[in-house]
Amino acid sequence: MVLRSFSLGIGFILLMIFGFFRGIEIRDLINIQSLIIVLGGTALVLYTGFPSDRLRETCSAVMIALRQRNYSLPETLLPEILELARIYRVHGPIALEKAKEKVEHNFLHFGATLIVEGYDEWSLMNSLERENHLRHEERKAQICLLRILTRVAPALGMAGTVISLMHVMKNLGNTEGVGSSLGLALSSTLYGILLANLFFLPMASKLEELNRNETRERSMIMEALRGVQRADHPLRIAERLNSYDIYCRMKRERDQERQKTNPVDPVQDGMLEEGRT
Repeated sequence: MVLRSFSLGIGFILLMIFGFFRGIEIRDLINIQSLIIVLGGTALVLYTGFPSDRLRETCSAVMIALRQRNYSLPETLLPEILELARIYRVHGPIALEKAKEKVEHNFLHFGATLIVEGYDEWSLMNSLERENHLRHEERKAQICLLRILTRVAPALGMAGTVISLMHVMKNLGNTEGVGSSLGLALSSTLYGILLANLFFLPMASKLEELNRNETRERSMIMEALRGVQRADHPLRIAERLNSYDIYCRMKRERDQERQKTNPVDPVQDGMLEEGRT
């Protein structure tokens, strides 16, 4: 799957290069003054229009979105949630406090911490919903930043074009400098369009997809943590999350591990475990 995606990406890049560079030399497309106008202007907009923290967070979010290929939430997160539910149901909050230290997912770790601290169901859900809303708004602000840049880059390219045409009109009698000025005019517009449509716009779309996945993920975690706080059986939590097969797989693995360490009938052992609760 990865090889196929990589091959398709290389194919699209080669096709785009063929379309752009056919009949044109690469040096004809490079204009330092145009790059300074478009890239320098974009950097100025970022510096004056957005706080540095927002820029760093947006760069980090873009890197996360680029690394995320196939989104498979149940395989990565649900086993950890069900294990926390089992630990809390069987061993109580002290064991959960130790177990949550191994949790890498920050939202799940946050919710488990609230449960350990003794939050009731209403307070737990209220805190989780507020945190979910804040994180959703942060992602929307990062997407908005990239959407703004998709408009800024072509505008700066057009500004470079206008400046170049003004120079052409001013020196219309001097035919020697007309060609270079027209080259600056066309290349400025080209750089602005390419930067907006081949970088900023795709990155904004990637962040929107990341935001949707993260929102769905946090909603699932909230529903699971509600069950953990109630000390529901992990099977009941798995059924609510449509993850019965994952629960069965975890139970088989746990029973096999018990058989290796203590050869006891898994059915009887499970009954004893439930009896302790």
